[in-house]
Amino acid sequence: MSPGSVFSRQGFALQRPATDLVAWRFLRTATRTLAARRLDLTVEGQEHVPTSGPVLIAARHYHHLYDGVALVSTLDRPVHIVVGLDWVQSPLGQRVMNLACGAARWPVVHRPDALDRVDVAERVASAREMTRLLRRATNDTADLLRAGRAVIVFPEGYPNIDPGFTPKRGDEFLPFQPGAIRLARVAQASGAGVVPILPAGFQYNQTAPGRWRVVLRFGPPLLLADRVHDGEARQKLERAVTRLSA
Repeated sequence: MSPGSVFSRQGFALQRPATDLVAWRFLRTATRTLAARRLDLTVEGQEHVPTSGPVLIAARHYHHLYDGVALVSTLDRPVHIVVGLDWVQSPLGQRVMNLACGAARWPVVHRPDALDRVDVAERVASAREMTRLLRRATNDTADLLRAGRAVIVFPEGYPNIDPGFTPKRGDEFLPFQPGAIRLARVAQASGAGVVPILPAGFQYNQTAPGRWRVVLRFGPPLLLADRVHDGEARQKLERAVTRLSA
């Protein structure tokens, strides 16, 4: 995880306004094609999804790929995903993924748990890079929400099914990280207006090798009040996503 592998804040800001929309249209077509081939997808509660204006979608993280496929193929508006790229080990792979995320304006973070899987000699440099990435991702997410975009976050951090590493066992949930609440607070403070946080739940059942029955449920949006403590808001969000996934 070398600092040189991270795309620059300038590179993100210099994207022409239409570039990320072209990337979104391509991704939407690709995800709809993949969903048709691999998923029997049912969507419930879509009336809760705002058709315009900023929204932060906080979703259960069950499958490393199909969660994003289901969400992007379902939402008929420009959408961006906050992605963790600490699983990419090679410098070339990091550069390619960073460029791809930059073109789509997908904010990039490294998950704090990733430090436990890094050699001790690399931890100081990795921690510094992680802090820089988090700062960039926060600013980039605020920019997107100010522009009236939809941004997806996975507050658990790790999926249940991942070909690499996941700390989950079976069908369990991980405790939600505070990032979703913090991102909404920062965006609101920077001029995005009221940013609703939309809970989204997933149910998965494998029906055949390589094919899944998936139910995606959206719930009523949560609005952050100034008097509500972030910890209380996070617990309320976690309960909503868990309930939608039952």
